[in-house]
Amino acid sequence: MLGAMTALLALIGYILAGREGLFITAIFIFAFMSFGRGASKTWMLRAIHAVKLEAGDAPVIHAMTEELARRAELPRSPDIYVLEANSMLGFSVGNGEEDSAIVLSGALLQGLAPREIASVLAHEISHIAAGDLTVMGLADLITRLTRTLSMLGLVLVIFNIPIAATGGAYLPWGALVLLVLAPLLSLLLQMGLSRVREFEADAAAVDISGDPEALALALAKLEVRQNDVLRHVYLPHAPGTVPSLLRSHPITQQRVMRILQQVPKMAPLPAHLTDEHHGYPSDDVVAGEWPLGIPVKWLLRWWR
Repeated sequence: MLGAMTALLALIGYILAGREGLFITAIFIFAFMSFGRGASKTWMLRAIHAVKLEAGDAPVIHAMTEELARRAELPRSPDIYVLEANSMLGFSVGNGEEDSAIVLSGALLQGLAPREIASVLAHEISHIAAGDLTVMGLADLITRLTRTLSMLGLVLVIFNIPIAATGGAYLPWGALVLLVLAPLLSLLLQMGLSRVREFEADAAAVDISGDPEALALALAKLEVRQNDVLRHVYLPHAPGTVPSLLRSHPITQQRVMRILQQVPKMAPLPAHLTDEHHGYPSDDVVAGEWPLGIPVKWLLRWWR
């Protein structure tokens, strides 16, 4: 899929500027992969106002992350950031294994049990270990470049329509159709690649967490919360009604079926990291501490 996206981008570059177009496109991709991705991580975290969660603020979550990173054979444990959002969100950013971070929303931390949070961390760590930060970053760059070059090509075609109408130029209709369809084709390939990587991350997460039921429960809760938000903001959609071809993630039911059929390769995390308890801060929290070790001050903002 990544090769097909690259070939499509190269073809657009060739249509616009011949061999020089291929060369310029290659320079853009190389420059981004070499210098831009580390900066994009910092800018993203600042743009979404994510706050770094230090080990002293959330010792249990950091202990979970370190153990899962050790099982995944990562050279370092990813940093943990907290994002203020009403949606249950968890995603990874960074420039590879040595410069990675996992962002969790307050709603996710409050709404999931510890073992379910551990399964989400395992899923994101699996993405990092598999090199998906690089792969999907490159796929996103190719899609954006394809969209930009296609738009540029269409603008040039529009300016040449008067000349073509008077017989002074020839419009290559095949190239025009490709310029129109290329962004959509590249996006569909990117989403297909994303779905494949999600299935692989699920399988790896089950192996390193040793708890397929927890990941299945977490995905089910995320699906319910997402559908509630969509029904509130947009037109209602029943679960699974969006065609799989247009989804960046596989259908949750398919993921859950695969997960529950898998036999994990490793034992579950130690009980002291995943003891069951209420997911929200309760009235009997002592000294302003939440059971996972996150101070209540970090979570009060999500109660507005």
